[in-house]
Amino acid sequence: MAAGARRVPFFDLTGRHALVTGATGPLARALAVALAEAGADVSVTTLQHDRAEEVQANSILNECWAIGRRGEARTVDLTDPRAVAAAVDALERSIAPIDILVNAGHHANIKPALDATVAEWNREIARNATAVFVASQAVARGMIQRRYGRIVNIVSILYDRGASNAALYAASQGAVLGFTRSAGIEWGHAGVTVNALGIGIFDGVPGPQSDPELHAFFERYLPMRRPGKPEDLQGALVYLASAEAGFVLSELLVVDGALQPHM
Repeated sequence: MAAGARRVPFFDLTGRHALVTGATGPLARALAVALAEAGADVSVTTLQHDRAEEVQANSILNECWAIGRRGEARTVDLTDPRAVAAAVDALERSIAPIDILVNAGHHANIKPALDATVAEWNREIARNATAVFVASQAVARGMIQRRYGRIVNIVSILYDRGASNAALYAASQGAVLGFTRSAGIEWGHAGVTVNALGIGIFDGVPGPQSDPELHAFFERYLPMRRPGKPEDLQGALVYLASAEAGFVLSELLVVDGALQPHM
């Protein structure tokens, strides 16, 4: 073998344990499967303590099992620090320490800002931003002790672009991005990277694009004339979750099909 030659393929996640939170839809399924196909054992959680979400999370887990990976599903409210800490502890004792955290849960309350209540605002922030903070904090403690970790937060680019009737959702996404950039600076010294994967108009993701009537409107602003598919994010996620992304910190990697800024 030549000097400097690699002994393993690029982006190999073999031996890693990944946790995908909010694993309740097509986007989280694609992300979890991508990690499993790259070699990682994959565990999943729900976004809320909800029976319907539990069924979806277990379905995603079963697909990872079919690839030959280990992992478990946990039904948990991601805004409850004690419940999340207990779930993380149980997963690490049962499977392995968590090396990769993907915060994939999204909830979108699409309505005019003037019609929204403070309670709805608080709920949107809790489900989309507080959940990311709670899960990241619970997992990062162990990552910092072990001097290695990858945290990837899925963020809608509506935090920047905006869209009609999406003020609550967009604000929650801005909070996630702000957390991402600062947490990466805090934890990078310990070999723990925190980055965001920015998504545009994607099928199967909560947000304005979930309204079928808006698809034709959005497609006018996409050069490829189609929304993104969850599978379009798989390669970017595997890269950010890999050892090769060790010098990528507090960044936003956008996968949006060159969505035009003025929708």
